[in-house]
Amino acid sequence: MNNALLYALAVPLLSASGGLAAAGVLGKQAVPVALGRWVAALALLASGYLLCRVLFQPDGMHFGFVIGLMCVTWLTALVAFVENFFNHVPILDMLVFPLCALAFVLPLVLGEDVAIRMAGDTLFQIHLLIALAAYSLLGIAAGHALVMAYQEKALHHLTARSSEQRALREKLLDQLPPLMNMESILFRQLWAGFVLLSLTLLTGFVFSETWMGSVGKLNHKTIFSVLSWLSFAVLLGGRMFLGWRGKVALRWCLGSYAVLFLAYFGTQFVLEFILKRVG
Repeated sequence: MNNALLYALAVPLLSASGGLAAAGVLGKQAVPVALGRWVAALALLASGYLLCRVLFQPDGMHFGFVIGLMCVTWLTALVAFVENFFNHVPILDMLVFPLCALAFVLPLVLGEDVAIRMAGDTLFQIHLLIALAAYSLLGIAAGHALVMAYQEKALHHLTARSSEQRALREKLLDQLPPLMNMESILFRQLWAGFVLLSLTLLTGFVFSETWMGSVGKLNHKTIFSVLSWLSFAVLLGGRMFLGWRGKVALRWCLGSYAVLFLAYFGTQFVLEFILKRVG
């Protein structure tokens, strides 16, 4: 099966998975949970196989802004899929799977990334895998934070302009775990992501010394990565020692992930599409 057929299969399946989640949350008739899970599983299998084909090509590993987004959104969708077996949060599927479908359209618009240096180096591959896992776990945590922000606002603002709005709000709230449970899930994900982010920075410094003979090359990626690590550390420390929760914790979570997103994707976009360099 060539890549064109895989794109034609993967993108609609990812979109359909998000659509089924939306129909289950917003529709008048309930969508069977099993149906949504089967479609999501097929979507992840098709898109995962396609991702492997574009990532590992005959001339070596390809990676950059486009494939990086594909990897992170796919892993985030996978985490959401697995998480739903333990804590069913269909609104997350509404957010994650359409974003994944959009990321898988990007190679058709912007083209695929070129092969990268050191792709065959085992240390680099370990570093890349840990980094992708960190981005994905912290990304799903940011998604949880967005859902929690809506949940908290809806619970504290009971008035609505119409009966339809009240009914929709109540239906959304009914499909979410209690806010305390959502908060516990959020901080478990944050801790796991923070550990992986710490390993990402550590392996990055080791990799830098092995590759270029110097430790910790100071560039925009390094600066933003360290800033995001510090921001997540403050958030988790505030939770442990100051009892941070609610709006304070959610804002720190979203702000920290925004800095982390800039660390690679912001700087890589500038390099590839504005400065026309591969970095």
